[in-house]
Amino acid sequence: MLPTREEAKKLIEQVLSYSKAEDCLVTVGAQDSANARFADNGVTTSGRTSGMAVEVSSVIGTRTGTYGTNETSEASLRAAVARSEELAHYAPPDPEYMPPLGPQKYPEIGAYDAMTASAAQKEMSPAVKNAIEQAKEKKLVAAGFFQRECRALALGNKHENFGYATSTAVNYSATARTLEGTGSGWASAEGFRLKDIDPSAATRTAITKAMLSEKPRRLDPGKYTVILEPAAVSEIMGWLLRSAFNARAAEEGRSFMTKKGGGTRLGEKLFSEKVTIRSDPFDERNPGAPWSGAIQTQLSGIGQFFFANLLGTSNSYLPSAKITWVEKGVVKNLAYSRHWAEKRGTQPTPQPSENAIIEGEHNSLDDLIQSTDRGLLVTHFFYIRFVNPQTIQLTGLTRDGLFTIEKGKIAYPVMNFRWNESAPNVLANVEMMTKPVLVEGRLVPAMKVRDFNFSSVSDAV
Repeated sequence: MLPTREEAKKLIEQVLSYSKAEDCLVTVGAQDSANARFADNGVTTSGRTSGMAVEVSSVIGTRTGTYGTNETSEASLRAAVARSEELAHYAPPDPEYMPPLGPQKYPEIGAYDAMTASAAQKEMSPAVKNAIEQAKEKKLVAAGFFQRECRALALGNKHENFGYATSTAVNYSATARTLEGTGSGWASAEGFRLKDIDPSAATRTAITKAMLSEKPRRLDPGKYTVILEPAAVSEIMGWLLRSAFNARAAEEGRSFMTKKGGGTRLGEKLFSEKVTIRSDPFDERNPGAPWSGAIQTQLSGIGQFFFANLLGTSNSYLPSAKITWVEKGVVKNLAYSRHWAEKRGTQPTPQPSENAIIEGEHNSLDDLIQSTDRGLLVTHFFYIRFVNPQTIQLTGLTRDGLFTIEKGKIAYPVMNFRWNESAPNVLANVEMMTKPVLVEGRLVPAMKVRDFNFSSVSDAV
């Protein structure tokens, strides 16, 4: 059971009562999830997990020490507070330390669905069974993952700031492969309510792609007009949204948004006029948190410790707000942390990656295909990495279905490519889009993009 608002507040007040530091921030994250995994046309695992993380950040002067525990006994909580205070003494002074927040008015956001929160194997098993049966009928091999999760998040400090929120999420993905291993298809579905997703439709898409992608032909690398399905768009745009709009990096000359000769490119038209990007935690298709920043529901591992802030995100815990980043191709806002906003005499902002929406157009995927004389249809990407962070030059691989388009129709499958492309160039070269759908926590459309650079052929399916 997730803690109620009253229970979370009581727990935070208990932790704060043990604190001897000048200030103390406590976050509580609890989660309950159920999942089913299948592979090789059979169920491999199913289960339900729950957990909680209590993180204590103690401040002495401008030194901060943070310690976490997943136990809520008095002894464990006292020990966590004591350890965080000990770590604060060892920490170096932070020249960019910001004072704690006073009471904030966090908005109510409808991100929780009771039916989804209680769903378990009974609700997920029919979709898994259907996927396996469809694959067997078509003589394919299916694998996939179905998960639902609910969370309760809370934060509080010695300055009487307190926030509490609940949310649910559900996601399904399926991969289908031919028995000979020469064709593969993939599709997914996600939302915050179970009733809003259609696992059977995703399975049918994965199976259709697997059958169509069998025995791909070799095509020469080069620049092609591409139709990027929403998953491919989201996989690229996540890198841009987490890095390009950082105001400090832009003003210090370290960013794609840095103007040659100094200053930023705020107000410049950098992308196609079809492109509008905004953040909206109140959008019913993908509701967000009441504040800007993450709260862990499990203790941080070594990877989270080293890479959590790699791309410049920050946990300000200021109330969430709507903001437009790009409007008709023009950069309208940059992201300011509390420290950098104070230094520059402006207001802090949310992060662009939080509840991002790339507005689309009223076209279907078929409309994009039919408008293309020659090009490639890309299902999604795999193993994307930076080539040049400042220009947001990326590299990755196509995966699970790559097809040629000739005279407005899908012609034949082709072998996968490695690609090297700049995320800003992708947005600059957009010609058409579909309506946005939810993929990887972002609302994004499929995009028709010209001159997408494929650098080499990949033998992987």
